[in-house]
Amino acid sequence: MMNKNIKPGLNGLPPVKDQYDENEKQKIVEATEEHDLKSVAKAYGLTWQKVRSWRTRLINAVMMDKTSKKTANQETAGKTAQVIIQSPDGKEITTSEILNRVGIVDSIYVRVDENAAYWVKGEEHGSVQLW
Repeated sequence: MMNKNIKPGLNGLPPVKDQYDENEKQKIVEATEEHDLKSVAKAYGLTWQKVRSWRTRLINAVMMDKTSKKTANQETAGKTAQVIIQSPDGKEITTSEILNRVGIVDSIYVRVDENAAYWVKGEEHGSVQLW
């Protein structure tokens, strides 16, 4: 964190006033990345808890936006895609078929070249033939 003084109304920061719009709140919160949260709050005559709540809300809004974009991308790509594993000689198996054969395990390693799915569950391990 930098030790230089915070000057409201300068360097892109909003001036001190009674009410701040969302854009101004965001700029004040961004100032906390360079300066101590309590110093920023003091420069604006605000409690540090209020500035922290703005920061928390903005972080949550960014996370929600990322989540909604990810969900939208998944919806446009299709709800579910079937994964088919194919051997060089044309034999096929789906991931759900492999899961049914292996059961509940921690990890599965598919080796098409060995015609096997190797599984690990805790200290146990084993394999099943794919075709």
